[in-house]
Amino acid sequence: MKKEIKILNLIFISIFLSSKAQEVELIKSFVGNSQKSEIITFTPQDEILLSGDFSGYINYWDIPNQALISSIKAHFGKINRIEFSENGEYFLTFSSDDKKVKIWSFSSQDTLVNFNIQNSPCFAIFYDENSVLIGDENGTIFHKDFFYPEKDSIFYKNPLPVYDASLNKTNNKLVITDENSIKIINLNKDKKIDFEIENMYSSRFVKSMYYSPEILMTWSENGIVNFWNLNQQKMIRELRAKNNFYELSINKYSKILLTGYYDEKALLFDLKNIDLERELDENIQLVNTYLTNDYNEFMISSSEEGRHRLMQVKGGSGIKPLSLQKRDVEVQKVITVSSKKINLSVWDNERVDGDRVSLSLNGKWILRNYEIAKEKHSLDIELIKNQVNELVFFAENLGEIPPNTTAINIQYEGL
Repeated sequence: MKKEIKILNLIFISIFLSSKAQEVELIKSFVGNSQKSEIITFTPQDEILLSGDFSGYINYWDIPNQALISSIKAHFGKINRIEFSENGEYFLTFSSDDKKVKIWSFSSQDTLVNFNIQNSPCFAIFYDENSVLIGDENGTIFHKDFFYPEKDSIFYKNPLPVYDASLNKTNNKLVITDENSIKIINLNKDKKIDFEIENMYSSRFVKSMYYSPEILMTWSENGIVNFWNLNQQKMIRELRAKNNFYELSINKYSKILLTGYYDEKALLFDLKNIDLERELDENIQLVNTYLTNDYNEFMISSSEEGRHRLMQVKGGSGIKPLSLQKRDVEVQKVITVSSKKINLSVWDNERVDGDRVSLSLNGKWILRNYEIAKEKHSLDIELIKNQVNELVFFAENLGEIPPNTTAINIQYEGL
């Protein structure tokens, strides 16, 4: 039986919304060094964490059982980085203490290649499936091949040590960070510098990653997080944090979460589900950076106290968009449906005056900053079976003539 619900002339509407706040629950702490935290990261297998400690051991962890699977002696000294190849078959580790970079098989837990570096390495990343780039303390970046040492070469020479590098395969560019600047190197043009962003801080840039093909995200040693528009060659957002957290090993098997406060409200927001231009502002006080797996079930952090923490996300079926965490949410309607799919339409019920709305389903935007019209805009929505689904209707503005006069129509099969 088809049913229809119309909700008219409400500025803010929420449906299926849980009243519980977003929160996390500590599961396990990983003890590291008293000064800095050990490297820890999510892996190609959802249930396995990988960590590298200060004694040079690689540790495989079973997340559901919170148990150590295996521990392998990899280096004589602190493991500085764990980095996965594009296909997830390999990962690399390096230690600035023993001056070695090692390539590992993730499935067999065996060493495949062992590179000895004359000067202490500062970073190492995969260049492709068969080679890596390694930067040493003198600023020299080496290209090392796994199987053909005769192909090894000096890839680039920088006047200062390079603390991190990010490869953009779409644009074939390499970003390197040192004490003085961020350099964007064009690999299509004989490794010439496209442009350089000077460091305006007393603290050096220590970590970088591509947020999108056009936007670079950087961390400074003192905790400042920046977003840079590389096309416009300018900074678009700056967030200042209480803690430095650049020891996290970020890869495609993890998503970045930021924690902070907005008007004394605690925030937990997913960078892959955010509008940088509209939602991040100077009123947000950043506290720390975390990583989460693809399903936002677990999160991990690094800390200055020497502990990594594994936590479980609570309070709903996902991490809510930042805009929704800033506002108080009122439950308007709870509906029991028997079908997996529903149809939803939005339109302006009165005078068309520029009203804009957004729709969020289970923590993800399905309609973003949409200007409504007289004609109905329809969406087919697929729900998650056997759980409470959260659908939030969010008024972006009041239009030229308040209030926001959006109408919403939901068709579904139910009792």
